[in-house]
This record gives sequence, C-alpha cells and structure tokens, in this order.
Amino acid sequence: MIVNALARVVAALNSNRRAGEVAAGVSCAVVLALMPPANLVWVMLFAALFFIKVNLSIALLTLAVLSPFAVLTDPLLDAVGYTVLNAAALQEVFIAWYNLPIAPFTGFNNTLVAGGFLVGLVLWIPVYLLARVFVQLYRNTLRARIAALPPVRWFARLPLVQRVTAWVRWANGFYQRVG
Repeated sequence: MIVNALARVVAALNSNRRAGEVAAGVSCAVVLALMPPANLVWVMLFAALFFIKVNLSIALLTLAVLSPFAVLTDPLLDAVGYTVLNAAALQEVFIAWYNLPIAPFTGFNNTLVAGGFLVGLVLWIPVYLLARVFVQLYRNTLRARIAALPPVRWFARLPLVQRVTAWVRWANGFYQRVG
C-alpha cells in the first residue's frame, strides 16, 4: 500500500498534465494540517478532498508530513483565533451561529480551529502558487537530473519497481480515458 501511494505521488509529479491539481492538493493539505482534526469543519474539508479536482495522493502525503509540525504554529494560530473570536463586531454573529443546532460540532469557538482555518485560507493562494512553480521547476529541470542518477537508474531496474511503474502507467492511461 505504501509503495502504491509513493508510486502515485511520483506519477503525479512526473505527469505532464494537471500541475494545478497537484498544487491544489498541497494547498488543501496545508489548510487541514493547520487545524485540529477533532471537529466538523476539519471532517467536512477532508471529505471534500475526495470530491474536488485535487491530486489526492499528494494531498494525503502533504497532510501526513505537515501535521506533526503544525503543533509548532499553535501559538500563532491561537492568537489569531483569539483575536477573531473576541472581535466586538463579530460577537452577535458568533452568538447566532452557536445557537444553531449543528454549529457547536464545528468547533468554530475553539481558538485553534478558528485561527487554523483563517490562516489556512490566507495561505491557500500563496501555497498554491509556490507549489505550482515547484511542480513546473521539477518537471522542467530536476526530473531529468534525478532520473540520470546511478542509484535511481539501479532502483528503476528492480523487477518490483518495473511492475509498479507499469501498473501506474496503465492506471493513469485508464483514468485519462475514463475521466
């Protein structure tokens, strides 16, 4: 399963199409990584990943890599969330939201949830643009250099890697014919 996931990540980076989907997957994962997962907002955003046009393999890998490091941003996110939740102009709105039947399950009144969501939304476009530039840079210059390295060429000749590569090529071709 891990080999299959890594093969999909490599295939996504190496394919000549959908650089925007890869970048959107990274951006969505950043938003999710900044929020604590035990609330309805996080669950709904995570579920949305399966229904929107993002590269799911990249999104899940980015989320897995960034989530442990998101704890380092908690003081900043807590401060942002506290500032927003205590804004006098928004108090009436927050009271009205909290009185709705499902709103308490969203965790919007948690400073980390509010701060993580807001900071994630602010970072979404810059992260998307940076990820898209990185994907283009990788595809245009780094891919050929990495593929020419002797350890990579040796690894690519392994029978298991050749079978996984053939399967990923078949799956990508099938997806493009169907999708």
